[in-house]
Amino acid sequence: MRRIFVLEEQTIGKIAAGEVVDRPASVVKELIENSIDAGSRHVIVEVGRGGQDYIRVTDDGCGISAEDVEVAFQKHATSKIRRIEDLLSLKTLGFRGEALPSIAAVSRVEVSTRHRAEDFGTYLRLEGGITRERRRITRSTGTTIEVNSLFYNLPARIGTIKSPSTELKHIMEIFTIYALIYPAIKFELFHDERLLLSTSGNGRMLDTIVRAFGSTVAKELIEVHEKEPESNLSLFGFISKPAISYSTRKYIFTYVNRRFVKNELMLRAIRRGYKSLLPKNAYPFAVISLQIEPAEINVNIHPKKHEVSFLRSEKVFRFIIDSVSSTLRSADLMPEMVHREAKREHEPFGMPAHRAEKKSFGLQTSFQTPDVESSTQSEDSRLDILPVPLYQVLDSYIIAESEHGDVIIIDQHAAAERINFEKLIERYGQRIDKQTLLRPYVPRLSPNQLVLLRESEQYLRDMGFDIEAIGDGSCMIRAIPAVFHDMVREDELMEVIERLIEDRPRIEERIRLLFATAACKASIKAGEKLSYESMRAIVEGLKNTKIPYTCPHGRPTMIRLSKKEIEKRFKRR
Repeated sequence: MRRIFVLEEQTIGKIAAGEVVDRPASVVKELIENSIDAGSRHVIVEVGRGGQDYIRVTDDGCGISAEDVEVAFQKHATSKIRRIEDLLSLKTLGFRGEALPSIAAVSRVEVSTRHRAEDFGTYLRLEGGITRERRRITRSTGTTIEVNSLFYNLPARIGTIKSPSTELKHIMEIFTIYALIYPAIKFELFHDERLLLSTSGNGRMLDTIVRAFGSTVAKELIEVHEKEPESNLSLFGFISKPAISYSTRKYIFTYVNRRFVKNELMLRAIRRGYKSLLPKNAYPFAVISLQIEPAEINVNIHPKKHEVSFLRSEKVFRFIIDSVSSTLRSADLMPEMVHREAKREHEPFGMPAHRAEKKSFGLQTSFQTPDVESSTQSEDSRLDILPVPLYQVLDSYIIAESEHGDVIIIDQHAAAERINFEKLIERYGQRIDKQTLLRPYVPRLSPNQLVLLRESEQYLRDMGFDIEAIGDGSCMIRAIPAVFHDMVREDELMEVIERLIEDRPRIEERIRLLFATAACKASIKAGEKLSYESMRAIVEGLKNTKIPYTCPHGRPTMIRLSKKEIEKRFKRR
């Protein structure tokens, strides 16, 4: 009895669509890529109710000829390649011929297009992948594709779509990904007919970063521009100074030949390039694009085309590490530390970071106690730092001497953080109080920040904020956690809020995070010159803390270079 059957075309189309289209943002991604491949200079993305009502993408690219319009919605129809060998010289984002038929299979689609070589355009309407209407129209060169009723013929998939604000967040992420790497294209994003985000199209990536993420991040960025002629590798983009870091990787944007990719090798290489300039488990802001010969990569791994593999992965890994490290060194950021870490750059490919760390200059964090806030110093573990002499170096570190002749190097910011943190714990205990502002604060928000606030409204209320949306697409902050009073400036509030949203700790950890954030903002920063009295106050304050060895975020406040180690280095032992 026969049990194996060939699936009908409509079923095949719906199944295949699931690999390419899983939410409104997937549709936006595929349509933007088509617009870029068409040579567009202006791309407009319009969505209604987070893409659940409609998705419309309009461009001024070359357009689709009348002869090709219907063919474009057939499976595996593409203008990008002719044979498999063409993948070795691929320069377009699309090539599989799956996007348009996949979208059409699970939605109602309207297409309006005109090829630059034709006098008239074509209108096409499809439903579930089947053409329902076609006619000739008058319009300018370019293409408009509108997608309605996404998943109308797959009811189970409709239930997987989240709230409009969540879907809009994903759409904005996709929009930003392409706007960053194609700054010469003017991008506009409208939600419910209101402009959310636009770029100038002037070709300057930094301007796009400002539009998307605000000037606070942009002013802390360093440009990367490195080449290796022998292997035809080049790297360009921006990385943040160590002062800007996040607890997640979501602000690292990696591209290969201007294609957005999610590649673990690139992420590890960028992080490795910073070495110890970033705290453990912290990640920078980075927009990094690797240019490589198409024949050296494989992009045909997954239908979404986010994954790539490298023919010479170790070469790419080393090149990215070297590029990031040399960029940081040229920026003159704590040059001695960067130089020290550069010695680790040539460890074997893939070696775990903890193995390399054992080679560092003999500087040891010999102060070690459990990181528990309720613990107290025992007599044996008290700090034996002498109050004199004290010196400041690199405007960031205090050099002191111990009772036993060891040299102790104190990170002035981390130490001040620990001191302020424990003072706040003592003052406020284990509660979150709210402080109403005398004058409500209306911050200037980037589109990403606005969506972030709206999505996290309840969470922020639980943290002690009172934030009210106002009619012009902005918001008003009426109250803040009491612990921030006199600790966090108005112009720092959005930066602090973003960090709190990013971390999203469990309920029992929220107080610690609030206090740690306030302590960080109120503390002396790296790069500030200190008087002798200020240095002494930090040393004495640190000696009086319960846990003087780490800051509230877990970074060491000091390292010790023993007398024995010093004498050994000078050949006295």
